[in-house]
Amino acid sequence: MAKFVSFLLVFAITSSNAFSLEGREENTVRLVGRIQIYGNAPHTFAGIIDENGVEYAIYPPELEERLRALQGHLIEFTVIALDEPRGFGSLVLRGGTVKPLKWDLIGGDGERVPQGGR
Repeated sequence: MAKFVSFLLVFAITSSNAFSLEGREENTVRLVGRIQIYGNAPHTFAGIIDENGVEYAIYPPELEERLRALQGHLIEFTVIALDEPRGFGSLVLRGGTVKPLKWDLIGGDGERVPQGGR
């Protein structure tokens, strides 16, 4: 019984730490780039290509679908850089996988137009 209680205690501590690490501030990055659609129908996915040509996979899929509508616009993203590849796009895009938290369109005059996120 003592071993079982010890196991539960260790599991609870490690689980709480794992969930709290995902949104750490030091993983937050700002990117300026555009949404790019990759692949051939019906197997397409969206990614972010930044001003330096680095391509990032977007995770989770719900955000990827939502951001497709902004294809072609210059956007400033605030993202969390994920430590592990996630989603189909991460198999193709080598810049890493990001989870967009917030994004603003950048107008022709450089002005930011708030669009979405949390």
